[in-house]
Amino acid sequence: MVRILCMQKTLAIILKKQNLGETDRIITIFSPVFGKKRVVARAVRKPLSKLAGHLDTMMVSQLILTRQDDLPKITSAELVESFDNIRSSFTLLEKSFAITKIIERVILEDISQQTIFQFTLDALTRLDEQYAWNNVWLTFLSNLTDELGISITDFTCLNCAKKIQEDAAIILSDRRFICNSCLHERLQYKKISKNLIKVIQVLNKNKFDYVLRLQIPDIVAKEVEEVYLREITQWFNKPWQHYSAI
Repeated sequence: MVRILCMQKTLAIILKKQNLGETDRIITIFSPVFGKKRVVARAVRKPLSKLAGHLDTMMVSQLILTRQDDLPKITSAELVESFDNIRSSFTLLEKSFAITKIIERVILEDISQQTIFQFTLDALTRLDEQYAWNNVWLTFLSNLTDELGISITDFTCLNCAKKIQEDAAIILSDRRFICNSCLHERLQYKKISKNLIKVIQVLNKNKFDYVLRLQIPDIVAKEVEEVYLREITQWFNKPWQHYSAI
């Protein structure tokens, strides 16, 4: 009896690789079709392997995989984007890993995530083209929190409902702002600047071409980054098993 293997084709970002046996590797990919997925590259560590040059971390490749429940095997790989600037710069590599590490934790296996795949690919492309890091990074975090359903959209005081127009604070447990007049010691809060709110509002409402015009000071970027990362970290710690639970 002849066994016919069904194949499946997908674009993928190579997130990481792990040696398996003497010549194979387990490759963790991020695909718009399958989400995060571990696949096997047979004999990829052999000197004459045809797959090796297409399956390094921080590459985008078109893959053909066997269709099976366990670890699909890569039967073909064609390099689409190598991100040479990222891969030749330690600084850019560190920044790209900040993006892919979050994606690796957020994305569930075998769940299609085309939107997240696209803005992740956009972020890596912009980083490779050496756009301003603060603008690239904060746009990525804004897109991610929005897609996960945890973006901040209410810019009024939690207590008095007035619009926040000056230095204020964020209530860590509620992801809400509170004005200086309503602050009291019993609240667990973190002081923020009005520039933080302005940047988040711009990120919420505008595409990257507009965001790129901003010169975001490092101190403000760090503030905004902390707010987004707190949101994402809380999302990590929730017992959700599927995106539909959001």
